[in-house]
Amino acid sequence: MHDDAQAWLREYPTLTPEGRGVEYDQLFAQAGELGKQDDLSYQHPCCALAKRLLRHQDELFQFVLVPGLPADNNLAERSIRPLVVIGKISAGSRSAEGTKTRLTLASLFGTWAARNLNPFRQCLAALQHPPATAPP
Repeated sequence: MHDDAQAWLREYPTLTPEGRGVEYDQLFAQAGELGKQDDLSYQHPCCALAKRLLRHQDELFQFVLVPGLPADNNLAERSIRPLVVIGKISAGSRSAEGTKTRLTLASLFGTWAARNLNPFRQCLAALQHPPATAPP
């Protein structure tokens, strides 16, 4: 279904929002039918997958509704990969506080990079004007 949806988008790249909505509704219904198959008992190997399909059914085909939205999350996966590698190489932080600090700094520097802001100036500004209350 996912491949079919991507092929459909390639075939109709300039479709109206209404047309995209119709296709999304059809895909949503197909996913629901697939997830609700009666012959999937709790012992069936596909039972967990069917439940997940139903639980996330509305999220699976958002790329059909929103023009330009990628059909995968590869960008998000690639953006956190360096942080995962650093954690593995360094054997992770030695405390919950260290992990929190590392993730906070990674988030700040990632946001500044995405906004094309100078990280040195942003750090300096944050140190000169700290928030009134620290986030939890």
